[in-house]
Amino acid sequence: MNLLDIFFIVSGIIIFLLGIDIARREKFNALHFIVFLAIGLGLMVFTVFPQALKILGEVFGLQRGADLLVYLSIIFLIYFVLLLLRKLEGNKEDITVLIREIALQNAPKYQFTEKQEIFVIPAYNEWEVIAETIQTVLEAGYKNIIVVNDGSKDHSRVILEWFWDTILALHHYKNRGQGAALETWFEYIRRYGGKEGYVVTFDSDGQHSIQDVAKFQKYAQEDSQIDIFLGSRFLKESTTNISFKKKILLKMGILFTFFLSNIKLSDTHNGFRYMKKSALKDIIITIDGMGHASEIIDIISQKHLKHKEVPVDILYTEYSLAKGQKMSNALNVLTRFIWTKFFK
Repeated sequence: MNLLDIFFIVSGIIIFLLGIDIARREKFNALHFIVFLAIGLGLMVFTVFPQALKILGEVFGLQRGADLLVYLSIIFLIYFVLLLLRKLEGNKEDITVLIREIALQNAPKYQFTEKQEIFVIPAYNEWEVIAETIQTVLEAGYKNIIVVNDGSKDHSRVILEWFWDTILALHHYKNRGQGAALETWFEYIRRYGGKEGYVVTFDSDGQHSIQDVAKFQKYAQEDSQIDIFLGSRFLKESTTNISFKKKILLKMGILFTFFLSNIKLSDTHNGFRYMKKSALKDIIITIDGMGHASEIIDIISQKHLKHKEVPVDILYTEYSLAKGQKMSNALNVLTRFIWTKFFK
């Protein structure tokens, strides 16, 4: 037995013992346990009995046992890379939770006007338009407004201070993404907003029409069993000046969401929603970025929430078009949702 054989045997014993340690932990992970035991035992057996590797290779139709070892090594390498990425993702989630809790602890306990919708407006570097958006909602007679300033680096915080006596502003000290901002004010409403009534998600860049809230109200009165109403810019009654390129990207997103969540919608990435407060106990967003829109649809499917699409008008301004989503962002949304759904 040479030095390399001894190294493999010792490595196998260490990995095997790590597998035993995994089995003893409070949060037992069966897959990790099986993988570590398989690697540990495999290293020891194939080192002491090299013929076993050749025999096993022949079972899989391989001429050389070493080929099987190469393929297994690639599989285990992919597994450990995914394991590492999952750990890093968990660390990011912990940071988001910490930032969220700081924002919630620093926020005052706002006295909401009863029997009125709560408007939630996430904002990141929107100082040029956020004041106009807030004023539009206020002038329409709605008093319950929460703005989550998602770590803006511009003058957004100063602008929000102008409305200190009319709205509630929560501040992330670091940018985490629109999904994280929405979940922060969802959590605030869960804690302090009561259980009755509706919540409106409203983009900060001015592309939504405040008049469309009346459409949501009408449908909610007609059917009080619906948990969440989803705005759609692609229904017949809708109006939008969307570009052809963006329309293609959104249509691809619709197909993608249908295949993964089995819900057929005409518009899956619309930020204009009208939902019951009681539905927030199920709608817990874990994707920080723009992929949260697909995650919400997936939650609707998994939790069997009753939903309905409502035609809304979305008119893109020069400002909103200048901040439009790029193809790279669309790919990021896709990969983040797939990761969350299948590997988390």
